[in-house]
Amino acid sequence: MKTTPFHLRQVRLTDGPLKTATDLNKDLLLRLEPDKLLSRFREYAGLTPKAPIYEKGWESSGVSGHTLGHYLSACSMMAASGDERFLPIIAYIVDELEECQNAHGDGYVSAIPRGKEIFQEVKLGDIRTLGFDLNGGWVPLYTIHKLFAGLRDAYRLTDNQKALEVETKLGLWLDNVFAPLSHEQMHLVMRCEFGGMNEVLTDLAVDSRDSRFIVLANRLYHEQLLEPLVQGRDELSGRHANTQIPKIVGAARQFEVVGELKNKQIAENFWDTVVHQHSYVIGGNSLNEHFGEPGKLNNRLGEGTCETCNTYNMLKLTKHLFGWHALAEQADYYERAMYNHILASQHKKDGRVVYCLSLEMGGQKHFKTLFEDFTCCNGTGLENHSSYNSGLYYHDDHSLFIAQYAPSVLTWSQTGMKVTQETNYPLDGHIRLSIQSERQSEFTLHLRYPHWATQGMSILVNGEAMDTSKYLPSSFVQIERHWEDGDVVDIHIPMSIRTETMPDNPKRIAFLYGPLVLAGDLGELQPPREDSNPINSANERVFTPVLIASNEEELYTKLLQVEGEFGVYQMKGLGNPRDIKLIPFYQIYDRRYTIYWDLFTQEEWNREEQIYKDTLEANRLLEEHTVVFVQTGEMQPERDYEFKGDNSQIGIIAGRKYREAWLNGWFSYQIDVLPTDPVDLVLTYSMVQEPVNQYDILIDGHKLDDVGVVIAEEMNRFVQVSYSIPVEWTMGKRKVTLKFQSKIDRKIAKVFGVRLIKRESNS
Repeated sequence: MKTTPFHLRQVRLTDGPLKTATDLNKDLLLRLEPDKLLSRFREYAGLTPKAPIYEKGWESSGVSGHTLGHYLSACSMMAASGDERFLPIIAYIVDELEECQNAHGDGYVSAIPRGKEIFQEVKLGDIRTLGFDLNGGWVPLYTIHKLFAGLRDAYRLTDNQKALEVETKLGLWLDNVFAPLSHEQMHLVMRCEFGGMNEVLTDLAVDSRDSRFIVLANRLYHEQLLEPLVQGRDELSGRHANTQIPKIVGAARQFEVVGELKNKQIAENFWDTVVHQHSYVIGGNSLNEHFGEPGKLNNRLGEGTCETCNTYNMLKLTKHLFGWHALAEQADYYERAMYNHILASQHKKDGRVVYCLSLEMGGQKHFKTLFEDFTCCNGTGLENHSSYNSGLYYHDDHSLFIAQYAPSVLTWSQTGMKVTQETNYPLDGHIRLSIQSERQSEFTLHLRYPHWATQGMSILVNGEAMDTSKYLPSSFVQIERHWEDGDVVDIHIPMSIRTETMPDNPKRIAFLYGPLVLAGDLGELQPPREDSNPINSANERVFTPVLIASNEEELYTKLLQVEGEFGVYQMKGLGNPRDIKLIPFYQIYDRRYTIYWDLFTQEEWNREEQIYKDTLEANRLLEEHTVVFVQTGEMQPERDYEFKGDNSQIGIIAGRKYREAWLNGWFSYQIDVLPTDPVDLVLTYSMVQEPVNQYDILIDGHKLDDVGVVIAEEMNRFVQVSYSIPVEWTMGKRKVTLKFQSKIDRKIAKVFGVRLIKRESNS
């Protein structure tokens, strides 16, 4: 390890947006009720619950219990950061888990429905999965991973010894489950998402000093994903993004403990690939939870961009890599993702968080409810906003690294030194470091010179200017000296507005100010109209202006900085049809916005305006009339619409998921309809059809006409086909069963998407 992060107890946030976000999250954590999160743990252990479960969302579904793990981790982070109110909560939860574990009698403890039965079937070699389930249970290993992580954090961050005892017994139980399985059977298990089990088992081996957990972690080596990464190949397209990232975090931890070089290569190659080929300007990645083709993001904008769990895990991975290399590039990415995705994912009034952070042009932030959703991103959100102080400072025996700038105090107990960072960062680039020290200390201070600091960086040490001319952006400036009590370092990093382009479209740009991505403020969200679709979102999309400028210089002359407001700019004669104000993305909520803008010269716009508007209008009309959209082959949408099926499988073409079924197979969804309006079914297929494709499409058992109408083509690969649904099949109903049934010895075609649209009165 080149550097080591400071323990949370040594770093205290003192001001600024990170502290505000932490305080909001702290209030949310204190409002959650441990007994409700523990309810199913007690129920499935044969004990009487002390409170009913949270009755809505994921905690009442197949992944119940995952939130408790995140909650235990977040509370442990808060306690380690100095808030002792969380210590009795942690102790209570661990005591309750121990009681449940003792009631089971074999080391098992969980809140997963049928969890114990599922793993007993697996142990006996009965392993069944459709890709997002294991023997009918929704990602049970993923859920148990969260419990392992929560217990680990309770032990490591608050020295709760009982947490390690419970975790160790749970680990031995899992080892017993997998002991009889062959290599092939383990890989069948790993077809179902298993979180970062390799990470927590490696940590458990270190904490318990039991090498059996290293062996077990090594058995969870997903060759299909990891072997291409060893060789530096990007085969991520079409993969569910957050299923993969925790495995890579685990590989990084395995390298640190065991030292096997290929795990280091996996982590480095994955980080490089995702950061440089799959990430948007805010540092997030994925669309509808999946990776696309490398370097191709222009046509992957929508409400489902940038799942927050992905960036939570990418920041964990980045901290590992920074520990190995201490590269400014890694800290630069961390800054980008922390301020522009994680901080931007929280509502600034009540602490709610988003699942996916929309980069749709004219989109909005869809905040989850506080006590009803309990999604994966609700869970990681509890941790995100509890751990801002974990990535700011690093050290070795002779160096101190200021990796991130934020108002904070570092207590470096090994040297008897305290470093106070005073700043209005990220809005302003003035930073002052003040040193209090019991004794003189000789070490090298490393100050990050951000990649965006193209106007230079000036440093004064006790008022004396330092020569920084030999340093370049995205490096660390080094100051080696004997440091004494009262020393002061003043840093000035000028901030200005700039642009970044889409990797595959230089005419689609985003604005940034210093480290911050700027959003175009398109106005408040509007209440629903009386004639709006009752099932769709209440707020309709708004037209995002395009930008008209002859060159880059003219672009900037048409942006005026608003006096007295850091990072706020007003367009003047730049936007068409209207000028828009730009503000830091993390500050915007309950409003429409855009991050990306299309840039034209006046001549280009004259030629393209009608085509551009027609395309936008066609997309808008399709979305406006959409009652429901189901992305086939994706875990969460299929769960949401009660997927069922037999002899069915998923796959990927051109980075897009599909579902099909073979030889008498079938699959179905429960989809929303309009009780008083006629609707049509629109399916997305491959343009190339196979002769063996023969199947029926059924609505509540009624067979649709075999022949649909092609209404659109996409990328010369896909077609959208519309089928008219007789109005009497849906009148008076809120939901119907859509079923695809293959004919005898034939198969169902690859279905890339299911959409129900409201029928126009004249169609």
